[in-house]
Amino acid sequence: MKITLLTVLLTGVAASPSGYGGDTFSSVVNALRKLLPNWGGSSNNYGPITEKILQSYVEPINEQVLRNSYVVRKGSELQLGGKRWTSSGANVYWLGLDENVVPPAGQPFYAPTNASYPTHGRITEIMNTLVTMGAHTIRSQTLGVSTGNPLSLEPDLNVFNEAAFDTIDWTVFQARQHGIRIFAPLVDNYDYYHGGKFNFLRWRGINISSTTSAPQDPLVQQFYTNRTIVNDFKSYIHHLLTHVNPYTGLSYAEDPTIIAYETGNELGGPIFGDKDVPVAWTQEICDYVKKLGPKKLCIDGTYGINATHLNIPSVDIYDDHFYPLNITKLQEGIDLVGSVDKVYFAGEYDWTGRITSAPTLQAFYDVIEARQAFAKPVVAGDLFWSLFMHNVPDCQHFVNHTDTFTLQYGNPLNTALNNTQISTIRQHLFKMQGLNVSSYLPAVACPGKLSDLTYSPGVLDFDADAY
Repeated sequence: MKITLLTVLLTGVAASPSGYGGDTFSSVVNALRKLLPNWGGSSNNYGPITEKILQSYVEPINEQVLRNSYVVRKGSELQLGGKRWTSSGANVYWLGLDENVVPPAGQPFYAPTNASYPTHGRITEIMNTLVTMGAHTIRSQTLGVSTGNPLSLEPDLNVFNEAAFDTIDWTVFQARQHGIRIFAPLVDNYDYYHGGKFNFLRWRGINISSTTSAPQDPLVQQFYTNRTIVNDFKSYIHHLLTHVNPYTGLSYAEDPTIIAYETGNELGGPIFGDKDVPVAWTQEICDYVKKLGPKKLCIDGTYGINATHLNIPSVDIYDDHFYPLNITKLQEGIDLVGSVDKVYFAGEYDWTGRITSAPTLQAFYDVIEARQAFAKPVVAGDLFWSLFMHNVPDCQHFVNHTDTFTLQYGNPLNTALNNTQISTIRQHLFKMQGLNVSSYLPAVACPGKLSDLTYSPGVLDFDADAY
């Protein structure tokens, strides 16, 4: 196996809290001499290596070690590298499959639902934006939910479209490169363009659809209780999690970039908000996720905190959504989840500040930020809904969505209220990392056409066995 011995040695140095002992320092310098040609000869063009210079090698290696480490749950907090880790960031639902852009002629497009694949450039720009905003985490429906139309991962029952992985693969790779983590719901409660539980029902002859304005047909519960349909869903999960990303060589089940899977988005039963999701189904799905990916965390995707789910062993995290902001609901959810020593997310919320009767965004953040000083914080973070940027490679026009919650960082057409709210979000996201920043909003460069250059993972031709 060809690897870089220098990486292994520097990883060991980076992981050592005691700094460089004489033997460690000498061994790393000797490794450098073997890796760099003509070291010490008459044509030596390399300067001397000191401990301070060596630190410049170690720091990026240490960062890569952390990026390839799993986020784990320790009671009511998340940890990375043995330290508390927070998960605040953004919902970017369209990263795997979009509905907001009509692509150029000849590109894949499914007109009935306006579905198309986002360009690699759009994905890369989002990552740059999230880093600038101080985000640690992305939640994205279409990185986990992709069923029922020709561009989906599973267009029809047991029919898989491998081309649908391209944008998901690129997203996971770019998230890793930018130091951002991902979690994704596995199914949607609604009949959206990217798919959901109604596809699985229709595939087995139960032809109903979703609504939030009236009770649904009770047959909707067959998604959770019909053994054939449950097995169909698990087959989909297996295909998703066992896929190997060509940019990383890791399956989604293995990749630490994907910290968790959520059983679904805003799941419920026949009546909107009823939390009628069987305990047995939730446990079976989380158990299965952990069977495929033993290091994966599992999130209960019920819309709201269902108290009957709190003691499911394989559920690590519970989340709730806030339209509008509601501090009482937030605090009650934190307390409920904290009672079983698990983790809580504010998985979606209205960031806009338009509803003047609701609490301010800062008041909502104050609760979450204050919890970080607790020995058991419970709430690990929050993710606003939802982020869009340019229609890359077109860097002149921002992509718009129709739900009125679109956040476009740096758009010259943003109102003063927009920018005030965005600045508050940015300050909060950095504060969740233990950093303070001003209200200033630095620009994010649009990658343009350069972002769609083909990436070819390189392989260092270095044989560790030779040393």
